Amino acid sequence: MPIITLTTDMGTSGYYVGSVKAAILSKLPTATIIDITHHIRPFHISSAAFVIRNVYNQFPQGTIHIVSVDALNNRAPRFLLLQAEGHYFIGADNGLFSLALAKQADKAIEIGFAPNSPLSTFPARDVFAPVACHLAEGGSPDVIGKEVKDYLRPTAWQPTYDANSITAVILYIDEYGNCICNLDNSLFTQVAKDRPFVIDVKGYGIESISRSYSDHPNGEIVAVFSSSGMLEIAINHGNLAELIGLKEGDMVKINFV
Repeated sequence: MPIITLTTDMGTSGYYVGSVKAAILSKLPTATIIDITHHIRPFHISSAAFVIRNVYNQFPQGTIHIVSVDALNNRAPRFLLLQAEGHYFIGADNGLFSLALAKQADKAIEIGFAPNSPLSTFPARDVFAPVACHLAEGGSPDVIGKEVKDYLRPTAWQPTYDANSITAVILYIDEYGNCICNLDNSLFTQVAKDRPFVIDVKGYGIESISRSYSDHPNGEIVAVFSSSGMLEIAINHGNLAELIGLKEGDMVKINFV
């Protein structure tokens, strides 16, 4: 039976996550449920997207990923089932999946339910969990709803650049205070053209890309392209976010000279 993963902004102090798991196990008592995280900052879809992007392909193909972050982001939410790279993704059409998936999904299905139904008040339990169970039991995705051609793609999440600069945004701050930006190595290389540069992080300048944190002494701010392929700003043996007051959504400017 396929694995079902859970990624939410619900936290673990209340009953919400337990209720979602109960909905799954009541239909599939033998289900394998894996918690990726329930500590996404509330409503912060870019953080959830970053987490999913860096972990989903480490699971076996056929895994079903429930992603419930800011699921009721407007008065008429649209819920989706996506098929991509042999995986299933279930969640709201709030822009999260356009960042989480490196490529366009193979298929996108709008999950059908009555618009004024109580199902819309707790979608992780009442919409996403039943869809996941249907798929785990071998049910066809096509009966879930109607196929759609596209899903929300916020352009604000893309770095902006010109011939001499790149402006990136901090997408995610991990438990160590390391700050991951929405800039990948390929775009950096394309714009840099081997020129010197300065990465401006709240007035702190970084003039090189390091291979690892340990390339610099403890307490020094470093920039690396992490295993995710994204630009990461950190401090060796320290918490950069706390030290200089960085938060998700802050800008990082790279100037080439």
